[in-house]
Amino acid sequence: MYKTLKKQNGEKFAQTIRNFHNGILEIPDIDVILRHAGQDAEPLLPYLMTLLASNDDTPAPAPSDPFVLLDQAGYKAFYADALEKQNSIKPYFARGELLCTFNDHARYKNYHIVHAVKKDVDQIKREDFKGKEERQDEYGTSVISIQMWKEGGFISIKNRYNHAVSGCDNTFDSNPDNIIDGLSAALKDYFNVEFSATKSSLPEGFVLMGNRIFKYYKEDNNIYYGDQAWAENAHVYTVDKVAGDALFEGFLFDNKTKTLKKIDPENNDSFADDFNRCYGGNRALTVKGGNLYLGDELLIGAEKSRIKTLYLPALTEMGECCLFSADALTRFEAPALTAMGDRCFFSAYDLTRFETPALATSTSSPTKKKHSLRQIKP
Repeated sequence: MYKTLKKQNGEKFAQTIRNFHNGILEIPDIDVILRHAGQDAEPLLPYLMTLLASNDDTPAPAPSDPFVLLDQAGYKAFYADALEKQNSIKPYFARGELLCTFNDHARYKNYHIVHAVKKDVDQIKREDFKGKEERQDEYGTSVISIQMWKEGGFISIKNRYNHAVSGCDNTFDSNPDNIIDGLSAALKDYFNVEFSATKSSLPEGFVLMGNRIFKYYKEDNNIYYGDQAWAENAHVYTVDKVAGDALFEGFLFDNKTKTLKKIDPENNDSFADDFNRCYGGNRALTVKGGNLYLGDELLIGAEKSRIKTLYLPALTEMGECCLFSADALTRFEAPALTAMGDRCFFSAYDLTRFETPALATSTSSPTKKKHSLRQIKP
């Protein structure tokens, strides 16, 4: 198993585990569990030790009613089994902090959703936490949404801040027992669903998909994006690098069709359409070292699937929300670009080189355009 992990995750990763506790290597299917865990084992050691300890014969607690337990924890909770119920907690969320759940009309069909609202929620004001937000502070946990994939293998606990704090979809480490003891067993029994949850949490940037640890850099609409892989609904999808495919943020380059495809069809980022309009189908497109080239010309420069540089000489127009969340982008060059839609580069905080000499018009309002580009350093 040591040799397997060395080949799969790197020598340092395997050595760290062996030197810490050799017994971890004996956990059943540990190579499968760690396949998408990255190359740094150090932050995972506490969690892996709980897996080792879970092989004991300690009996599980008898399940009780999850709604009674949540009541004891100070919440008014209910099962959101219809769209109206799913979106009923929306008024509790501040503007700009709404859950992606509210835009997903099928979420309640695919997930068992339990909404829980603190009984004193009206006394917990957003303004009292301005500038000092923490994922599990009193405001963040005053309204939570426990969402369990109906087919089993995945649970997420979301809070009132949404993406205003990091790891917003992993409140209480997505372990119901961290809300109140016994809640995990109660939920599993009540909804006849299975998911993994341990007392020791995974570090920031990791999530459980079934029993597999997935290292990710971004989550959007319950899809987790990692290095040449993404995860959704307890499943991990790996890019077929042998076929010449590659992942760039939330866009998959399909070498067969020579086009970019959105991983999330609900994503309104226009980058795939804009790129394909200029380059789609060009047989000279090829992936080398995780980057996308047109012949010998580098178009998309990436690092661990995150877009770092873009040189798109054929690009003339950008639609709305193009590269909206490209927060790792540092350089953008499009010498023929003449028009840009609203909310482009909205989160491109690392963008330091922006060269579009032909850009003449933008559908953005002056205020929004300024917000979109104000991060760019001269």
